[in-house]
Amino acid sequence: MQFCLLILSLLSGIALGSEGNGGKHWAVLVAGSNGWYNYRHQADLCHSYQLLRKNGIPPENIVTMLYDDVANDPQNPFPGKIFNDYKHIDVYKGVEIDYRGEDVTPDNFIRVLKGDRKLKESGFKVLESGPEDNVFVFFTDHGSPNMIMFPNGELYADQLNETLAYMNKARMYKKLVLYVEACFSGSMFRRILPKNIDIFAMTAANATESSYAAFCYDPTIENCLADDFSYRWMTDTEKHQRNLSKWTIGKQFQTVKRAVNRSHVQHYGDQLGKMAEETINEIVEEVTSRTTPAGTPVDVKEHLNCYQKIYGQYKNKCFSVQQVPEVAKELVKLDHLCEQGYDANVVVQAIFTTCG
Repeated sequence: MQFCLLILSLLSGIALGSEGNGGKHWAVLVAGSNGWYNYRHQADLCHSYQLLRKNGIPPENIVTMLYDDVANDPQNPFPGKIFNDYKHIDVYKGVEIDYRGEDVTPDNFIRVLKGDRKLKESGFKVLESGPEDNVFVFFTDHGSPNMIMFPNGELYADQLNETLAYMNKARMYKKLVLYVEACFSGSMFRRILPKNIDIFAMTAANATESSYAAFCYDPTIENCLADDFSYRWMTDTEKHQRNLSKWTIGKQFQTVKRAVNRSHVQHYGDQLGKMAEETINEIVEEVTSRTTPAGTPVDVKEHLNCYQKIYGQYKNKCFSVQQVPEVAKELVKLDHLCEQGYDANVVVQAIFTTCG
């Protein structure tokens, strides 16, 4: 089973490509700020909307929350347009906005995620996903320890995680992925995200630090056009969209983590063990399909040196045991390559190929 685009499969394939199991794809996109000075958050949302639409997610399956006061702000030198980088490609045109202005609230966000019937009956769009569907949630705005911001309110970590648990119990998804762009965003999930509910979360920063804006030196707009983390994951997806069936969430995490150098991109959830298993299996396949072992007995010292070199690179480029305890049992496969006499340099190259 595979997720479409950033609605990602966290099963054995863990791929970014189309699904093919009959399930639908849903997305909830939220820009939690307002005001000209917060231009970048609305630009992030609009870019993500265009990305989803280009990759086949129908508008009826995308719920957007956008204050919508930037495109036509008097300070905007390009009325009716929003850009996400210096190329000045309009990402605002065609975005269907479901919640705007004073309707962009923490309460409405929670009700959207829960598929609130009364909200739907009042004419608003809500998440209507089921047990075979995959859901992607993207939030971009300011944050503080244990909370993320809305124009006139806050959403606390316990409220968000209680909602996720509700969605799981109500069988509202098969897999759910959240990307959160905010300062201190790791605090929304660290030590609080429920276990065994098939959720993967990636955050722009850890629990104790800021995240950062990007494209802040446009001479005509004089505003930051994007957020670093958000722009990185979107452009990474665009880069690989012709081959999304082979691009994985693990690879994207590693790519974005390396690219974002002013904060520490984090991941949370109970699917990390499967991601680690996938990367090691890819490494082993890469090595064994392209090369042959030495064919001579490997002495103990040579074996240990090989393994230390391999693990050193694997933990730097992929996952460490400290990050993902499930890695420990999977490392037997890498150790076996050394035992068989495969060249450590070849294995290291496969690690670089797999994890970037």
